[in-house]
Amino acid sequence: MLATMVPITALLIALVLVGALAFNGLTQTLVEERDSELVQLAAKQVASYWADSVLILNQIATFDEIRSGDVALSQDRLNNYEPIFRHFDRVSITDLNGKVVATEGGMLGEEFGSLSSFERARRLRRPVRSGLYEDANGQACIVVVVPIYDLLGQFSGCVLGIWDLSQNRLGQPVANVRVGESSYAYLVDADGIVLFHPDKTWIGTDNHEHPAVAALLREEEGTQTLTSEGKRVVFGYAPIPLRHLTGSLLADETWDGWGLVTVENWSDIVAPLQPYVRLISVLLVLVVTLPLAVLAVSSRRIVAPLQSLVAQTDRVASGELESRVSINTGPTEVRELEVAFNAMVQELRRSRLSIQNYVVSVLNSQEDERKRIARELHDDTAQALIVLGREIEQAGEMAAQPDLRAKLDQLRNMVDDTLQGVRRFTSDLRPPLLEELGLPRSLQILGSRIEREGGQHVTVTITGEPRPLLPEFELALYRLAQESLSNVRRHAQATDAELRLFYEAEQVKLEVTDNGVGFDAPSDWGELIKQGQLGLMGIHERAQLFGGKATISSSPGQGTVVTIEVPLTSIVLPAQAAGE
Repeated sequence: MLATMVPITALLIALVLVGALAFNGLTQTLVEERDSELVQLAAKQVASYWADSVLILNQIATFDEIRSGDVALSQDRLNNYEPIFRHFDRVSITDLNGKVVATEGGMLGEEFGSLSSFERARRLRRPVRSGLYEDANGQACIVVVVPIYDLLGQFSGCVLGIWDLSQNRLGQPVANVRVGESSYAYLVDADGIVLFHPDKTWIGTDNHEHPAVAALLREEEGTQTLTSEGKRVVFGYAPIPLRHLTGSLLADETWDGWGLVTVENWSDIVAPLQPYVRLISVLLVLVVTLPLAVLAVSSRRIVAPLQSLVAQTDRVASGELESRVSINTGPTEVRELEVAFNAMVQELRRSRLSIQNYVVSVLNSQEDERKRIARELHDDTAQALIVLGREIEQAGEMAAQPDLRAKLDQLRNMVDDTLQGVRRFTSDLRPPLLEELGLPRSLQILGSRIEREGGQHVTVTITGEPRPLLPEFELALYRLAQESLSNVRRHAQATDAELRLFYEAEQVKLEVTDNGVGFDAPSDWGELIKQGQLGLMGIHERAQLFGGKATISSSPGQGTVVTIEVPLTSIVLPAQAAGE
């Protein structure tokens, strides 16, 4: 045994050393690939957050109180529109010459007419972002300018959303970016100037010579592992893709140029691996002593097969049907039991796959039809409306009569409103970024959009630790939430709604509550068809597809609660998760 074990031990030590070097290189490659993907996803999330901010700012410009030109009504509407102040440090409304006439957090009478982005927004009829701008108090700011058109369709001023670099609103989505436990992210503009950094002393500094920032300014994305201040650091970088988002709201070129940089110390990455170095040493000792245990193991030739069968039975009972019992030793009776047991597991696996395939085929056929309709709306209807708007705009430029130009401007506004409606409908048909952002974040975005479009205050709460679910099931939950909130918006006449998603030990529960007018909820789901409430019936049927149930609690004047509960079985869990 010694003659055999000495060369084997030397070989194992050599393999460990070579493996350590290979592992270090592989770890760096994997970390860089991971950080590259995460920083690109984070850049999309940051872009989505800022797009929501501009959408809210654009919504203000469409309020009748703002378009009327009445300063008192504009100030009152501005003071009472709370969502905007979660996204901008200051919000102001100007007259057509750029003078502030209503503001929250700013200065009345402050002049913005000389700002190039003010004239650009008026001329292009879309939101424009300024470069670094020093306000009347000497503070470095970024200004988002959205044009206002009065009730007759004439330009009457702008809504200004101002990010003060000394405050936190601009960097709020960046501050939440993490690629590791002790990592952080910062934001740079097209010149390499730091716009946000967790260390405020960095804000406003020129960082364009940093290799990661320099690559970012060349419109590249990826990762670099560098030595910074004596430490090995992984830098991830990606442009903020604001102009690549769906829709033309951020189509102006001023939205290009900003980028996201993530910073993660290499020591923090490998720290969790340090205990495994000692573990490897222990394993080497075990490898040396393992042959001595062979005699003891061989004495269990009869017991071991039965123990393996018991362990496999426990795994099958917990839902793991992917592995098979393999017993090559032991009595004949035990091996016959193995064959029968494997046949039973195979039959269970076929039954589970049949159920999953049925559910997936039903949902996929529904989603394919939604995608087809959304694609036709986007490719045909939306494009036709865009061309029609441009033709009207060109006709307005050639029209000589003021009344005709005003009428054409009014038609252009009607086309823009119709185009926005088509895009909202298309977005409802195809949930954006569900695969990239995950179900919890997608539900939060859905709630924000319903609140923005429908006027109800929507609160989204995620309870429990999110766990992996089948993509088809996550899409089904998203559709259930979408349909429930759509019912609230269209029928409930509610002012507040709450969407709650519970990740529980044995089930996933989705609950939508509103304070609307309510109705007499029938005890039999079949009554919903007779009453023409097909949306609620669809919720019931979609929940049943995944082995769950839906309940409705409502009465006139008491609001409505829709609850969907689906047990965590193999129908809704990925194969790996179902076997855990």
